[in-house]
Amino acid sequence: MASRSARAGLVAVVAAVVVAGVQLSGEATAWGPRLLGMPLLLAAAGALWWSDRAPVPVLVGTAVAALAYYVAGGPPGPEPVPFVVALYGVARAGYRRITILAVPVAVLAVVVADQWMARVSGAPAEGGDLVAVAAVLVAAVALGELARARDGQRRALREQAAAEERLRIARELHDTLAHQLTVISVQAAGALRRRETRPELAYPTLETIRRVAGEALTELRQVLGVLRAGPEPALPPADKSPVRGLAGVRGLAAQAGVEASVTIAGEAAPLPSTVEHVAYRVIQEALTNVARHSGTTQAEVRLTYGRDDLLVEVLDRGRGGDPAGGFGLAGMRERVGELGGELAAGPRSGGGFAVRARLPLTTARVRAA
Repeated sequence: MASRSARAGLVAVVAAVVVAGVQLSGEATAWGPRLLGMPLLLAAAGALWWSDRAPVPVLVGTAVAALAYYVAGGPPGPEPVPFVVALYGVARAGYRRITILAVPVAVLAVVVADQWMARVSGAPAEGGDLVAVAAVLVAAVALGELARARDGQRRALREQAAAEERLRIARELHDTLAHQLTVISVQAAGALRRRETRPELAYPTLETIRRVAGEALTELRQVLGVLRAGPEPALPPADKSPVRGLAGVRGLAAQAGVEASVTIAGEAAPLPSTVEHVAYRVIQEALTNVARHSGTTQAEVRLTYGRDDLLVEVLDRGRGGDPAGGFGLAGMRERVGELGGELAAGPRSGGGFAVRARLPLTTARVRAA
């Protein structure tokens, strides 16, 4: 639906065209028909205000006003303008049958009115304008159909953007909370086991639970803040980058109850922030899956720097197998795919599970620029 300003502008333009048309074409017409016909056409122009809400009644009203103006003897020329605009609105609203019917009916009405006026005035009927009238009406319908198609494309793009936004929100919330909740679950289970035999060890575990819960709340607030502010996803803090803070990766694993070794191959170099963010999320999710699904407490994180890409690998020697039913791997594939990279996840030949993500650096730099 058009805005109030757009509708007001449309009514004003049509009214101005009508007034100018009556003045320019009515020099040889008596003042009586001009004064009677002007309000009819201005009322028809005003009815266009509701053309979005009630296009068919507006079309009928403008048609009646045009015929009444013609019968009243108003100067010819401006009377079809409101009707043509209303016909465009009906076509844009999707009333295809009505528009197909309206064109021949309008042409027939012009013929009948012309014949009737010829009999009353004794002047010959003016049938030469029928082709022009029909052409204008067909053009209005065609333009309305074109505008309707463009409206459908814009609506589809909005729906696609909304779906992508919902997916992004789900992915951000999953990546933000899944690891912390896994850590809380693992640490709470350990505290329960120690509360009777080694109660002094349960207190550090409870402190870890308290700290991780606070971190989860902080990250959740950051994600919600970014969602309110704009479409760009929140980047991880610098100390959580897998490149600038390897201790942060080890800390992720330790919190989840996993002992992880980190190895680096190639020449380490500063990376685009998008690559760092995706690499961090891949490592975080992979370590979370190790803690939840592998049945082992050991993992290996490998970072291999290439000339044009970064290879991130998280390996374990657990039970292997794809953790079915979760959103983690799907989220990883989506993140890696957005950078134009590739992700492979599956059981290792010698047992265990492997997650490998190859992140292109050149594409990320171009997007960042």
